[in-house]
Amino acid sequence: MTYASDLTDERCRSGVTIAGVAGDVTYAFGMLLRLATTEQGGRQTAISGGAGRGEKFTYRPNWGLPHMSAPEQTGAPVLAFSREKVEPGDQVHVVIVPPYPWMVSEWGRVNIGDELPMYEGPRVCGHGQVLWRCDTQLPLPEQDEELFRAWVLAPATFDVLD
Repeated sequence: MTYASDLTDERCRSGVTIAGVAGDVTYAFGMLLRLATTEQGGRQTAISGGAGRGEKFTYRPNWGLPHMSAPEQTGAPVLAFSREKVEPGDQVHVVIVPPYPWMVSEWGRVNIGDELPMYEGPRVCGHGQVLWRCDTQLPLPEQDEELFRAWVLAPATFDVLD
């Protein structure tokens, strides 16, 4: 089962390939993120999150992609969290947006259902399960940003695509 919102347009269905000029295009990913507990080697402190504009891309973890070998990783900051304070061991919805044009093709190999390790330096601090993927561009169009923020705050109210 994958989630999409008004994300019912063709950009946001599984298997969509991105087309356009390198540097202008990227993906947004809706994920269920589970932070590792401190005992599991995760963070010792909470992450300040939220879905407000002031929190946009302030948390910038790295991610391991399914075809990478640990400790390979690439960056994708978090656009929005479903909660303002995320403690070690918590589970939240997030939207991430990879910012590096040269990595778009690598992110294009990420599929719905994939589990991505989340890194802070060499340490795995959580895992995110990909619920949906949507092509977008950078800078992020305001309409896309609002749609992604709305999803993170109320994912159950959005359409479910099989």
